[in-house]
Amino acid sequence: MAKPSTSLLKRRLDIAEIVRKNGEIKVDDLAEMLAVSGVTIRNDLNYLEQQGYLKRSFGGAIYTAQQGAFAASVQEKPSASLDKVLENEIARQLAALIAGRETLFLGEGPILRKVIPFLAERGECCLLFNDLHHIAFAKEFLSGETVLLGGVLSASGKTTEGAPALKALRHYTLDRVLMTVDHIAEDGTLSVRNETQAELLAEAVEKGAQVIAAIPQRPVYGEMRFAIGHLQQMTGVVTPQVVAAEYHTHLQAAGMMNSYTNNECLTWINPALPGAK
Repeated sequence: MAKPSTSLLKRRLDIAEIVRKNGEIKVDDLAEMLAVSGVTIRNDLNYLEQQGYLKRSFGGAIYTAQQGAFAASVQEKPSASLDKVLENEIARQLAALIAGRETLFLGEGPILRKVIPFLAERGECCLLFNDLHHIAFAKEFLSGETVLLGGVLSASGKTTEGAPALKALRHYTLDRVLMTVDHIAEDGTLSVRNETQAELLAEAVEKGAQVIAAIPQRPVYGEMRFAIGHLQQMTGVVTPQVVAAEYHTHLQAAGMMNSYTNNECLTWINPALPGAK
């Protein structure tokens, strides 16, 4: 059975989202909204401050992510870690493109891992993945079938890869694929930096009835990359504002249109493909 929405991690993600939307909020208001004690909320806020989601204030918390500062830091260090609240917003917009009760392949990495709690609200689904860190999240939030693709353990020890993982993936019909992408070339080719990851993602793109990509950071030029598909194969794309500016012409050339925008991220859809919403 899926854990209730007030479980620890889900509640903390909810708090981060509430603070982001309100800018500032009091402990007592959060406690009332989430039906928990003030002591519980203070513990949650302490944790979220340590993780960089927010800043504690007297009697509450404030949202501290500054879009301009974030954009500047990305321009200086394109490979730097994303702001954690921004990661959560990318995950939220990705989840909004999922209908639920599907067979879903979820690529690797922390942004996609943050999609998993949102899936609990979409009804049972069959979730396939090769990222070992997804296991705890899937166990916590999902009641449907979860499948860790068997394969060779990667050098990092974080994922499975190779022929066994590919064979396992081919066993399933994929309703939807979610993945992160490192780069869009001028001709619309999508690529990632890891060759073995690219092999599995390319297979998922070919098999997926609908494919959704997060492009969280501006490219680092001069890196070796490996193609996984084309922008025109994407049903949807989610990008931070600064990345949208980088790839705006590429997205438009592929027929993508903006369907949702806030101060942090944009969602793009391809209206020519079935299921785009």
